[in-house]
Amino acid sequence: MELEKLLQKIELLLPEINKEKLEISKTSVGWHLEHSLLIINGSLKGLTMTNPDNYKPKFSIKKFVFLNFGMIPRGKIKSPKQFVPLETPTKESTEKLLNLAKDRLEAVKNLPSRSYITHPFLGDLNKKTTLKFLSLHTNHHLKIIDDILKV
Repeated sequence: MELEKLLQKIELLLPEINKEKLEISKTSVGWHLEHSLLIINGSLKGLTMTNPDNYKPKFSIKKFVFLNFGMIPRGKIKSPKQFVPLETPTKESTEKLLNLAKDRLEAVKNLPSRSYITHPFLGDLNKKTTLKFLSLHTNHHLKIIDDILKV
């Protein structure tokens, strides 16, 4: 699913941020939303900060499996500290991150295709692959949220 549509879905979930279901996740809906938005914002900012001439794609089986099958095992990968919400998410803090994500997504549209980020597990990801990664990662957390919200 395209990142813009996922951001719209996040916006619709804002009223649910305090919901939890500990048998599904140790964290709240708001945590998953803020975590996803922190990753989106950090990655989109990263795309603007690299020199496209330095982009060095490398094949990796992890990257291939993730990008082609979108498989992220639940609860198995620890997020880097800078992408973990520091405090209990509020509607205001999440909205602020959401608005920043919308602005940054608009800003990267005109970047060169070889703009890239370096992912700690997947290596260098160009703009198109970064956007795909962000969609897959966000979708992973939205599925967890769907499970939390199931009655």
